[in-house]
This record gives sequence, structure tokens and C-alpha cells, in this order.
Amino acid sequence: MTDLVTVAVWNIEADGGRNGEHRDLALDVLAGVEPDVVLQQEAKFSRDRGSERLHATEKRLGLRGFLSAPNPYADADIATAVYLRSSLFDVAEARPRAKPWWLHPCHVVARLGNCPVPLNLISFHMCCFDANQRLAEAGWLAMHAQPGMVTLAAGDTNSYPRNPERLVLPDWDTVTDRAHMVHRTYLDADGHRRSDTRPDASMTDAGYLDLARYAADHLGQPEALNATAGQQKPDQGGPQRIDRPYGAGGLASALHSVEVIDNDDTREATDHSLLILRFYLVRLERTLTPHLAAAYTAETLR
Repeated sequence: MTDLVTVAVWNIEADGGRNGEHRDLALDVLAGVEPDVVLQQEAKFSRDRGSERLHATEKRLGLRGFLSAPNPYADADIATAVYLRSSLFDVAEARPRAKPWWLHPCHVVARLGNCPVPLNLISFHMCCFDANQRLAEAGWLAMHAQPGMVTLAAGDTNSYPRNPERLVLPDWDTVTDRAHMVHRTYLDADGHRRSDTRPDASMTDAGYLDLARYAADHLGQPEALNATAGQQKPDQGGPQRIDRPYGAGGLASALHSVEVIDNDDTREATDHSLLILRFYLVRLERTLTPHLAAAYTAETLR
């Protein structure tokens, strides 16, 4: 729909496979939702052979693609990616980011039409094995929720929401994958293991809104809080909502819907569900135009 801007957020396991065995299916799924923006995690092979896979994705989806900065450590050179529709967005800057990340985020600064305020688009993949590293990464993301900034940051947090939801957090005493238990918990001051909710707490305390939570609480969309991973991993505590989209700078006011797509095709393509966010174009333009945003806010408060 031309009055909506569609954003896809998806961790595509191993970039569709070393030989691309699941890549075509993943692209078919994405093409079916006609995204204007894609925030991809695990773009592991998209830099290979002159970014061949990146360019194939651009052609298939009709979008312009960007990859995160290369990682000099061979065991962790797993890119993240941002794709966006050039007819909607002008790219002001594609910023290489490294510290303090284990896997580098892809950060693209774009302008929507003639809107004066740029939109930060950040695809991130938090560290899978170290809770303290994730906390540092969340602190970096917090910088992009400062006053005057409008940011959409989304990806695989490898951690959990702070506030209770209908998905109960894992009972770690019963989780048989003990390495996973260590990866997804942290030691409190008394030496007890706690589910790692600290990245979510840091980001929301900094001013981000979890857009899926916002859709559930304010737009009547409880399914926005469906699990995004772990559906087929009972040894790791079962389904959880670890892939989350965060908005800052009034972005939630433009939100139309959040959808979690979990079906046979998505499960064949990867081990994560596909998140689809849709924004009202007119409201997004207001958000990125300060005097219009202020007038709209004043009107709604009357």
C-alpha cells in the first residue's frame, strides 16, 4: 500500500546457507511482503565474491543495500545489512560501526523525501554468548535515542524483555542446554543466575519504545508479542521474543502494525520468525518534520 512504509526485520540463518540453499526461499518470502526497508542479521556471506549476494538481493527486492563494516576477526565476521527503497529514501550517510560490538551493526542515515530530520536505521545482532557484552552494545544503541534523533533499531537481542509478557521466561533449572543457560543469563550480586533482560532495560530507560510492545498495548495487536525464535529448541527453554524492534524520537506515533510471520516457509528458510512493521507514511513525514510533529502533538493533546 502506497500510504504505508513497510519494514522487514529478519535474522536469516547463515545468510541462507553457505551455498545459498535457503536464500531463494528467504528472498521469495521477503518479496511477498514488498518491503521498503529490510534490516537483516546474519548476512554472513553477503560480502563474498564482490558482494554478489548483496547485489542479488538488491535486484530481487528492488532495494539498495548496505553492509556493516568488515570485522578483522575471522571467527566473527558476520555482517548485518540494511536495504532500502531509493524512491522513498535518500541516503545521507552509511556509517561504519565497530566498537563495542562483537558483530558490527549496519547503520544507515536516510532522509524520507524532503523531510529535514534524518532517520537512523540500525540493523544489529547482539552478542550470543556474553551478557556483559550485550549490555555494552545496548549502551551504544542508547546514544541514538538522544533528543532530536529519530531512530529505528531492530534485530536479534539474544536476550529478553524486562517487563512480563505472556511468554514466560525460561526456567533455567530445567534447561538442558547448560551452555545456552550461561549465555542467556548473568550473575547478580548474590551470585544467582538471572535471565538477561538488561539490554532491554537499558534501551527503554534511554527513551526507546519496544514497538512490538507498543503495538500490543496501544494498537490492540497482542500477536505482535509472539515468539520470534526458539520454537524448535525445547532444550534451550522454548519459544521466546528475542528479535525486537525499537523506536525513538516519536517513531511510535507513526506505527500502523507489527506482525510476526512464523510459518512453514520462514521455518524452512531460517530459525527466526520474520518481523513486519508498517508505518503510516504521512505520520512518518510528520515525525521527521519538527514543526509538523509539534503541531500534530498539540492537536492530539487538546
